[in-house]
Amino acid sequence: MRIKGTTCDNNLNLKTTNMKRLILIAVLFYSGHVFAQKKDTVYANASLTNATVYFGYGADLKHTGKANLVSGMQQLIFSNVSLYPDINTLQISCPENVTILSYSHRIYSKPPVIVPPPTYQKSYDSIKAYQKQIAAHSNEQNIKNDMVLRITKLIENNFITPEKKNISSEELIKLTAYYTDKVSVLKQQVFELEEKKNIITELIDAIQDRLNQLSQEFKPVEQSKPVGQLILQVMSKTAGPVDVDFNYFTRNAGWVPTYDIRVKTIDNSFKLVYKAMVSQTTGLNWSGVKLNLSTSNPNQGNTIPVLSPLYLQLYAPVVYAQVADAVTAYSMAAPSLEEVEVVSAKGVRKEKSLGYATQKLEVKDFLTLKESQLNTNFEIDLPYDIPSDGIAYSVNIKDEMIPATYQHIAIPKLDNDAFLIAKISNWDSLSLLPGNANIIMDNVYIGKSYLNPNTTDDTLSISMGRDKRIAINRKLVKEYNKVKRNDSKIESFTYEITVKNNKKQAIDMNLSDQFPISQTKEIEVTLTDSGDAEVDNETGFLKWNVKLKPGESKKYRFSYQVKYPKDRILQELK
Repeated sequence: MRIKGTTCDNNLNLKTTNMKRLILIAVLFYSGHVFAQKKDTVYANASLTNATVYFGYGADLKHTGKANLVSGMQQLIFSNVSLYPDINTLQISCPENVTILSYSHRIYSKPPVIVPPPTYQKSYDSIKAYQKQIAAHSNEQNIKNDMVLRITKLIENNFITPEKKNISSEELIKLTAYYTDKVSVLKQQVFELEEKKNIITELIDAIQDRLNQLSQEFKPVEQSKPVGQLILQVMSKTAGPVDVDFNYFTRNAGWVPTYDIRVKTIDNSFKLVYKAMVSQTTGLNWSGVKLNLSTSNPNQGNTIPVLSPLYLQLYAPVVYAQVADAVTAYSMAAPSLEEVEVVSAKGVRKEKSLGYATQKLEVKDFLTLKESQLNTNFEIDLPYDIPSDGIAYSVNIKDEMIPATYQHIAIPKLDNDAFLIAKISNWDSLSLLPGNANIIMDNVYIGKSYLNPNTTDDTLSISMGRDKRIAINRKLVKEYNKVKRNDSKIESFTYEITVKNNKKQAIDMNLSDQFPISQTKEIEVTLTDSGDAEVDNETGFLKWNVKLKPGESKKYRFSYQVKYPKDRILQELK
């Protein structure tokens, strides 16, 4: 019974061992198959189709590509990708039969290939042929030198060899003379071979010198530019062509708005041309790409601010003046743009345009405006070419005729010129952003202004420039001082403003001036004559609404007096 039991146990162990071997072979076969599949690499080019460019800097690039996959695991490499993507924002879309296992990005550069011209190749072939001749001569020299050594050794041993131990004197003399002549001939041949080698060496040196001279004129093939590549590890259930779409965010692009304000004085028409200065340094030239200009800025934080408790405490006042930091808007967000050059009668400005604006078709015919709760997108259904050179390219977005009213503003205390202001109502429907504006009046460039829609006013005011045809003069008419009995000092001032309209049209002007405001009880300021101005006692501002016919002039006076202790000195009031 024990033997039978042992035999059964042995059979069971044998079956188990065989089963393990079969499983191990199957696992090794599958692992080898998977490993072989991993070694498969598929290359494909990705085409950039759409670019969503954000205000300030940043862009979302959308690519599409087609690749022929094999069944199983493989590596898929897409070229023509940006050099600087944010790989954490990558989104990939592929068919259901393809599974993305992992992905990465790299910058790849092909090694430089230098193709010499035919002259170089012939020279190199000649050098190789001459070098073979030198090697042959050197080999022949070695053989002859070896013969000379052997003969010299025989002569030194008196030609005594194991085969011939005894030799007569007469034979020795004859052998010595013969082999001495033989050595002389061999040495002469070695010398001649050395001369030939020297001549060939001089020829090689001459060819090499010529090549060195030509190398200064010859420009080798430039090294290929680096390209971005997206590397995907994929598993495909079936073999065949598949379409893969992917998009990602990159910081190396952006746009800022700029405007052309075109005014015709004959009918006071106001035309606003909305343009975008688009630039990119992604390392990928955009060719035939549809642009989507977004007013949002993904670089700004989206975290809601939280209020913290505000604590007060007593402190000793600082004796020196505090200096406020100057804040420059958009200097960090906007990409650096080249200056714009347009030759006109008034000056020169620089610009580089894409060229679509010069066509008869207007961009607004291909523009789709999409507004969401957070931003506005200008989708342009036109192919644009924007190289990766960092230059700002001008892209026309739209142009609109806008109803505007015009008014002149003058502050003669600060500037004797009158400024023309255009006022636009219902401007919030224009989706404007802060930016520089070129003022073009009657097809003549007259200067720049700044359009700032970040205001809570119902009316947007745009400075159109100085109007030299309005003459303004402000002067101090009367000034006197007197001391009262209570030891107080009183100073009185009277100013006169003269405005003349030298234009052929009537004007409506807002004229402003001011009188000082006291911040201490020891100083009393009294406005004795407002000159029929609108007075703001809190700020000391005076405003007149001036209406002048062509060639008409008017004068405006205002007076104020200041009372303060005679032993004190006032700051400059003028």
